[in-house]
Order: sequence, then C-alpha cells, then structure tokens
Amino acid sequence: MKTYTLTLDDLGNIETQNVETIFAQANGFMGVRASLPIQANDSLPGTFINGFYETHPIIYGENAYGYAKNHETMVKCFDLRTLELSVNGEVLSVLTERNLKLNLMTGILSETYLYETNLGQQIKLELESFTSHFNRTTYAQKIKITALNFSGEVHVKKEAKLLLPNSSKDFDPRVREASVNLQKQGNQYTTANSKLSLYTKFDEIDETFQLNPTQSFEFEQLNQISKENQFEIVSYERLKVEQVKIFDTFWSVSDIEIDGDETLQKGVRVNLYHLFNSAGRDGKTNFGAKGLTGEGYEGHYFWDTEMYLLPFFTHTQPEIAKSLLTYRLNILPQAKQRAKELGFAGALYAWRTQSGHETSAYYPAGTAQVHINADIAYALELYEKVTGDSAFIQSAKEIIYETARFWLSYGFMSQRGFEIHEVTGPDEYTALVNNNYYTNKMAQNNLRYAVRLAHTFKENQEEATFWQTAADKMYFGYDETSKITKQDDSFLDKQVWDFAHTPKENYPLLLHYHPMKIYKHQVLKQADTILAHMLFAEEKAQVARDFDFYEPLTTHDSSLSRAIHGVVASRLGRTQQAYDFFADSATMDLSDMQGNASHGIHAANMGGTWLGLIYGFAGLHIDNGELKIENHLPKQIKALRFNILYQGKLQSFELKNEKN
Repeated sequence: MKTYTLTLDDLGNIETQNVETIFAQANGFMGVRASLPIQANDSLPGTFINGFYETHPIIYGENAYGYAKNHETMVKCFDLRTLELSVNGEVLSVLTERNLKLNLMTGILSETYLYETNLGQQIKLELESFTSHFNRTTYAQKIKITALNFSGEVHVKKEAKLLLPNSSKDFDPRVREASVNLQKQGNQYTTANSKLSLYTKFDEIDETFQLNPTQSFEFEQLNQISKENQFEIVSYERLKVEQVKIFDTFWSVSDIEIDGDETLQKGVRVNLYHLFNSAGRDGKTNFGAKGLTGEGYEGHYFWDTEMYLLPFFTHTQPEIAKSLLTYRLNILPQAKQRAKELGFAGALYAWRTQSGHETSAYYPAGTAQVHINADIAYALELYEKVTGDSAFIQSAKEIIYETARFWLSYGFMSQRGFEIHEVTGPDEYTALVNNNYYTNKMAQNNLRYAVRLAHTFKENQEEATFWQTAADKMYFGYDETSKITKQDDSFLDKQVWDFAHTPKENYPLLLHYHPMKIYKHQVLKQADTILAHMLFAEEKAQVARDFDFYEPLTTHDSSLSRAIHGVVASRLGRTQQAYDFFADSATMDLSDMQGNASHGIHAANMGGTWLGLIYGFAGLHIDNGELKIENHLPKQIKALRFNILYQGKLQSFELKNEKN
C-alpha cells in the first residue's frame, strides 16, 4: 500500500540532510543516517549508539555552586555507508538521479542512484539496507553496481570510517558537534573522557572487476557494533526474514488506520515507525529527543519520553515502556545525589542527561524544570493503570517515594496552601516563577500516588500523612476577574509580547531574543496550563476560557506544542482547529515545519501525533478501570481504526464520522 511506503515525493523539503534524517534506520541500540553513498559536501553521515557519549567540562564564565559540571554528547561514530567508486581510474562524483523507497512495514530501505564520470560513463548504484531488530548489533547492506553505457574496469572500496570532529559555526543552542577523537585499539574504540567503549566487526571490500553494459557486481556487508566484544554469526537473508516478522508483529498491534486523508495517514505511519526504531530496550538507555537519527540536543533524554512517548508505548508496546521506565529506576541514585547536592530531600531527576547526571548548563530552563520528577511519576502510574503490572510498580515504588520527598522539601506551607516557588514549567519562555500551575498539578498527583502506594504496601505511613496534606492543600492561582487559571503567580501581570511587529523570520524567539526580553512578556513557547488540562479533567467551560486566553499567546516554537493543543481542541468540540493542529503534527518532519529536520526527528511530536489521534479524535480515557472513547472525528476523517493493549488484552476500536 502507498501509505506504507515513503519516497522522496513525500517530502516537502528535500534538502539532503533532511532526507538523511527521515530515511534513517534504527533499532533502539544503533541508528544510521541515510547519507549519500558517495561523499558529498551536503551529506551528513552518522552512526549513533544509544547511550554512547563523550563528556566535556562545561565552561562557565561565572560559575556557581551546584551548576551542571559536564556535557554528555552522543557520539556520531562511524560512516557505514560511503563507498569509493571509479571507472577506468576516474572517480565517480556527479549524481544525476536518486530514488529512495522506505518500506515502513519492514524497516527496509531501497535506494537507487545514477552517477557518471566527466566522460559520461554511467553507473547505477542500488542499495538495500536495514538496522536489524533481530540482532541489534548489526547494520546490513546489499549493494549492486551496474554499468549502463560502457565497458571497462570498475573499482569499489567500501569500509567503515571513523567520523572526525568538524564543528559547524552556525549558532543554534540545540546542536553540538557530535564527532570526537575515539581512541582505537584493535577492534575497540574508547572515548577519552567518559571511558565508554565499543567493539566492532566490520565487513570491508576493496576490489576491481570488469563490467560490460548492463552487467552488474553485487555484494553484502554486515557491519556490527557492540558494547561487548561478542558477535553472533549472522547472515543477511536470515536477518531480513526476521526483520519482516518483527515489524509485522509491531504493526499488527500499533498501526492506526485513517480513512479520508492519505497524506496524514502516511505521516502517522512514518511517525510510528520512528518511535518503534529509536526506543532503548535494555533498561540502561532511553529515548533521545532526536531518537537515533541526528545529533540535535546531543542525544539527551528529557521529559519527552514520559509525557509524549510513553502513552503510545504503554498502550501498544508495554515491554518497551517498561524498559524505558526501568532506565529511570536505574538512575535513581544519581537523582538522589542531585537533590542532596542542591540541599533538598528525596530525588531530583536531571532535566537532560544520558548517564543520569544533570548536563543542562542553563539552569533556568534546565534544572528548574523540576516537574520532570512528577512527569516520571505520572508515567509510572499510567503504566500501572494500563498494564496492571503491579510487580514492576513494586520494584519501582522508590521512585515515587523519593520524588514525593523532594516535593515536601522543595515546597512549603503558607497561608494560601502548599506552594512551590522558583520553578520553570513546560513553557520555557517563562522561567523561575512561583506556583506554576502545571508543576503544582503534577506534584499534587505525584504526592497522591505516593500515598496510595504507601497504603498498598503498608509502609512510610507517617510520611504519607504529610504527603496527603501537601497534596490536599496544593495552591493553584486563579484570577477571579477574568476567570482564567493562572499559569503562575506573575504571568497575568506581564506585558503581552508584540506579536504584530515580530517578523516571521524571528521565530523561534529563542534564536533572536535574549531570555530577559522573552521572560518579561506574556508569550509561551508551548502548551503549559493547557497540557495540565489535557492530563487532568477540568470543567469544560474553564478549559475553554484558558484555551482561548493562552493559545493566542503561544508561538508553538517547540515541536511539543501543537499536538497538545489539538487534543484539547478535540475535547472542546473544535474539530477543525483540532484537525489543523493534528495535520501540522503528523507531517512536521516530512514538511520540515520547524526548519531543523536535518538535526534529527522530532520524537516527542511523533508521540504527540498518537496523542492527537487517540486521546483527541478518539477521546480515549480510563473511567473506573474501563477504557472509554468519545468520537471527536473532524469532517476530514471518515473513519479511524486502532488497537489498544489494556490489562494484557488487545482491544480494537473503530470510529466512523457520522457527519460524512
């Protein structure tokens, strides 16, 4: 089917580096960008290994106690795709045609390139490749070289090449050079500072052969990378057969069918494909903001996983969800250490990290986003509700207790109630405020979940009393005059950003204005109070007033924003607005809406696409232990079909648009 196949025609912007991101392949351990097979200046090859990073000291002009100490940058290790090709001694360098076809059903990429020499001798280069989900250490390629219009000597050389540092001078705080000088000893590669090691087993070819017109030369390569010096003997065809089986199982549960819009159907499947590919599976790694497709955000793990990605995995691939949550359990010691370092009780999870240690150099938009604690607690609670896996929750309950202890330590009781000051909510254009609504709402939920677990497991009873009191007395700001929920204590008192005189090219604001300029205004980067309304049921009229107030102030500079607004618009019955937000979310990377697809996929937005469909259009929610749906389909969608795993049983749903 067309909607299970991605080609260049599906991309609104076909810059080479964007193509390399969108057609990238990954398997949770390894990711390989779909770079050009013959070296070119506009190509950005890269192989990323989940959790393989180098550290560098963060240099502050003015340091202070408790600042993050080190960068952790995922390494862009090897070029596994480039080959050298010459005809009668003349190097091929002129690309005249390229076609890519990614089979989303199997994770197998097929490519065709036409190259020619200055003398007009033409070669057709055909590639088939995949990152194996059966043997995650392996990137498999089959390559076919065909002479089109000449007879002569063809030389091919293909070997894995270590990528060396080549820093870009472009200013963008979201990107950092990811190539490093790895130390090589035999088949072992080690980072200089973090002391992490990889082992390799690479196939190489260096051969000359004679070809006549239409004759071909074909070979296979199995390039293997592992964190341990052990490699299984594998064959290309066996790996391919198993790849098809694994993807078939994935789609049988996770596919979503949309009738009425082929473009959005394909966008949804591309997004689900990348979600499946980049999720860590070993409990020691997680899901980077750009997956394993690019070097944006240094490969760091954020709250994106818990709030935007885990709903999809929890409802369709619970074993992957469990692995991602296990990572949080495994880095709990680092979170406890961080809270202690800052002078608080319990645990404070790092805002951006791989090792578990905080790496965010700008604390107002990093460490101050303490809501990550409650985000993780929310994700664990959702996992318990959906899967019924009480054994895992019992093993992970210390996360809930320790984060509850943090809230009691970080907040305080006043005449107004339990307040939490000096925080940054999801809206990163508003920093270091008091009583951010989202943070307080999530902290309240975190505390109540801790109380419930304490009663269930008959422990921490004395602490649970204090947790219950803090939750019950949590303070939420509200403006009685305008009947608007306060994003924080000061937001409504600020001057509105001058949107009318802000040039289009000055978005995103963070690249064109100093934080002090942004922070003093009413302007949002993304959903904040509206995200809280998506997660917790509120009076519909109140949600509508808040939506009408906050959405016009929102730039949607963050890729995380549109999907959330779409879900809430659906629930408000604003189906056209919901559809517009969803359409943007579904095709964000295909159209390069954010202008930075070359840095890697927008993984959280891809999870947001699932939220838009399932939480929004289908209105999925849990009511008294039962799955319920509400039909909010917009007129553009005739029918919606999807599956949900609930309490270990697969349930299938179909919604039809009665208005059509």
